[in-house]
Amino acid sequence: MLAVASAGAAGDPGLRVQEMYVRSIAKAPPAGKRQRFDFLVFYADGAAYRSDASFFTNESLSKDRLGTYQAVGDDIRISWPAGKTEVMRRRGERLSSAAGTRWQRLPKVSGLRLQGTYAIAARTAEPVWITFGSDTTFWDQGVIRHAANLEVLERGVPAPQGGGGTYSLDEYTLTLSYAGGPAAKMFFCILPGEKDLARPKRLVVSTHLFELKQ
Repeated sequence: MLAVASAGAAGDPGLRVQEMYVRSIAKAPPAGKRQRFDFLVFYADGAAYRSDASFFTNESLSKDRLGTYQAVGDDIRISWPAGKTEVMRRRGERLSSAAGTRWQRLPKVSGLRLQGTYAIAARTAEPVWITFGSDTTFWDQGVIRHAANLEVLERGVPAPQGGGGTYSLDEYTLTLSYAGGPAAKMFFCILPGEKDLARPKRLVVSTHLFELKQ
């Protein structure tokens, strides 16, 4: 599941993420609407993939968005399907293309300990939030069912509406281990520009934007 965020993609353990970028979006969505993000992923084996956040919940990668890349100095040359080629220039934590598209690199957060309560930014029928403790404990309401859109977990166990347990972060994967139950894994990232990674103002869980509340 988590084809891109975890160790493998599309069932292939060889597809490990080398770098991941998010496209800079100038305009915020209207109130109550879901924030959209575009991601560019470079894998260690030379594969490249571009999509919105929905691909983190897919078990396979769409072939029309899958290409290959080669880095030469500060330039990255990407070969996309249908013979399309795109050249990007690396400047520090950013990439820019000839068309003016700008991307910012997402930090890897393995072992990071978070501190704060985060609520889903989009309008939902019921509250969806999660509190992270620096001791790796968490409490949540609705994250698994509504943010990660999971109905069942390992071994067919029904996904909880909420609860508590311990969490861990491995690059771009968040694992929530509920007390007395199985673990749930989902995509996680901290958006670029945050000064305090342990208490960022915004983060992405699965395909949803969450904002710091306290």
